[in-house]
Amino acid sequence: LVSAGCNRKSGYIPMNKDILSSSGKLYLVPLGDFPAELAIDLASFYRKKYKLTVETLPNVPLSQAAMNPKRRQLMAEAAIEILKEAHPDLKNDPKALVIGLTNRDMYIAKYDWQFSFSWRDGEKYAVVSSRRMGEPHSWGQRITGDVVLSRLRKMVTKNIGLLYYDLQPSDNPRSVLYRKVGGVKDLDYMGEDF
Repeated sequence: LVSAGCNRKSGYIPMNKDILSSSGKLYLVPLGDFPAELAIDLASFYRKKYKLTVETLPNVPLSQAAMNPKRRQLMAEAAIEILKEAHPDLKNDPKALVIGLTNRDMYIAKYDWQFSFSWRDGEKYAVVSSRRMGEPHSWGQRITGDVVLSRLRKMVTKNIGLLYYDLQPSDNPRSVLYRKVGGVKDLDYMGEDF
């Protein structure tokens, strides 16, 4: 296990990405009407930045059973089950890491949180929701597509770090591995590196 560095004077010092190593394959899976083109762009980003082997898979429909009608939210646990059912061949592949991408508002049923940007199940599945990533964190903040994309990449990168590279969560709010992400303000403060 590797943990990222911290320096008291300058705050967070990202890891040298050249020391990262793993030998798996990352699959990005758009769920429901999440834009397939955005998943393809993310795959390209991770190929370039981390030299990962990444494949995007076709959109997987979200069933009504995965939605909580009272909350009008996707249940994160159900989204993971949909990923498993849609690609049973990846379930037993020890080298596969599967990240579902959704633009639905999402919550984790086992917690009393209002929402969640992300949920991990075991050592190979995660789902990331971009739904609340378009919200401003302070009055008057202008939200552009680039801001939303940066926020999305941070949550996907966090899951890659924890699941693919087996890195540890961080208590440093500047780290992309920050363990206590509670809203878009935390996402904006986080860096994009391990």
